[in-house]
Amino acid sequence: MARRSRGRRNGVRGFFAYHPGVLVGIVLVVLAAAAVVAGKVLADRAATEQTQQRAAEVRRLLRGATPEDFLAANAGERTSGDVADRVRAEPDFQDVQATARVGFIRFQPDGWWAGFTERCVVAEVRAGGVVVRVPKTACVRVGVPED
Repeated sequence: MARRSRGRRNGVRGFFAYHPGVLVGIVLVVLAAAAVVAGKVLADRAATEQTQQRAAEVRRLLRGATPEDFLAANAGERTSGDVADRVRAEPDFQDVQATARVGFIRFQPDGWWAGFTERCVVAEVRAGGVVVRVPKTACVRVGVPED
């Protein structure tokens, strides 16, 4: 009969008894992976909560707005105090693209979670009302809607 090595004879428990560094390494890798997953989950929850609050603020800001309010802003014109000027003054404002049928505005919220998860608050101002949504992507990736 062939002679077995000491680690083989004792199985997995025996292996780790003779190689405790391997066990410590595996435990550290598992803990690091769990920390990354927990961080991602916490970041996603925080991002969802904060962007939903921001979307509600944008809805209030744009209450009563029409696409025509943003045509001049799209052309670089400014009228102090109008809705387009107030939108442009928002700290997370990215850009506005307007036509006669739709004013499309992007806001890129900022928070501790921004490095883990991307969010964008976009508003479509149409004659029938304002629609605000929060896609799970960066603002540069959110396309302008068709008229």
